[in-house]
Amino acid sequence: MFSKLTSLFTENLNLSEMNDNPEAQREGYNRILNLTDEELIGTLCLEPATTEPQVSRIYQSYQSDRFVAALLDPRTSSEYKFNEICQIVEPQNVEYKRFAVKLKVKSHPTKALSEEDINNIKAYLDKGESGEYINILMKQDLNISDFLNYVNEVGSLKSDEEIDDDICKINSERIPRILIFVSKPEFFSCFLKLLNFYLNSLEESSSYCSRYVLIGKVIQRQDSDYMSIKGTIPHRNCVYIFRPLNLDYYKCVNDELLKSFSNSFETVDLKNPKYGDHRFYSIYDMECANDKINIKTNNNLNEKDPLPEYSIIE
Repeated sequence: MFSKLTSLFTENLNLSEMNDNPEAQREGYNRILNLTDEELIGTLCLEPATTEPQVSRIYQSYQSDRFVAALLDPRTSSEYKFNEICQIVEPQNVEYKRFAVKLKVKSHPTKALSEEDINNIKAYLDKGESGEYINILMKQDLNISDFLNYVNEVGSLKSDEEIDDDICKINSERIPRILIFVSKPEFFSCFLKLLNFYLNSLEESSSYCSRYVLIGKVIQRQDSDYMSIKGTIPHRNCVYIFRPLNLDYYKCVNDELLKSFSNSFETVDLKNPKYGDHRFYSIYDMECANDKINIKTNNNLNEKDPLPEYSIIE
């Protein structure tokens, strides 16, 4: 008995040391990215990513965080912001399902990997509270199998940053059918493979899914009398603000709601603003690839007609 306890204590101590070892974490990160499909399925599984209390959430899809800083600046009123900085896309208060999972090492991982590899992967995934996760927000009439069927049919998705300008301009004035946020874009394919593999068990469990309401999609205005937009691309700057369905307050975008996210403003270095990445993927039409516009054929419009003109926001 004493021998078993000593062994368990030593094992936990070694894992704790590895969790504080940047080299082990780096090796674990690289090992995940180089797993074969068989090794991936044999090593990793998915677990619910939602462990914290349900709160309002803001998802920032932006080209420059100068826009985010201006929107969430607690020193200015919402009236000023909506006159000079941003506009809300209609409709508002739309119900979504939030599907959230994160990567986890299986209790009995494949023996194809060495013990060192497994421990390095654990060290990497355990280095932060959130781990590596993906959030998939879907209109309420959709489910995770609809999303996977769509991705499998179109073959791949382009991130919001990769979408052509013409398409992006049109999409900026619409709300998506599906919005995907992944903690690191390089793990997106890993999540897709695991979601496909575990689909049946995921659909049968309610612990991965929660109900949210899109309070509003807020986009940057094309111009302003008082604020310079030089260096920003307005149609590539937006935020999505969600609240849990059962939350009785924050039912519109106002001063109180925006100030609740003021911590995002405080993290922006205005002298050296950061730019967006490939962590967001949006699907607006389930009938075509997410980098296309689905123009339905009718008496007045056919597939050869040009894209509809992008409206100037005033």
